[in-house]
Amino acid sequence: MRFLGILTGGGVGAFFFFSWVIQMLWNSIVVRHLGLLKPLNYWQAAGLWFLITLFLAWTGIGAAARLWQRRRSHE
Repeated sequence: MRFLGILTGGGVGAFFFFSWVIQMLWNSIVVRHLGLLKPLNYWQAAGLWFLITLFLAWTGIGAAARLWQRRRSHE
């Protein structure tokens, strides 16, 4: 039931939007301007965004950590 709040708050749409933003930034900065690595496709960018979100949530930096802290304080 708690997971439903994340879904209805636009979290899924935001995830797909920011996946696209990461793809555009990566391909523009890292590939075109710096010439360091290969371009990312959309699903690779989505995977990268998912890993970043997991990493930041586990370290306490991400928005998910604040969401869980807020819910624990209400219990």
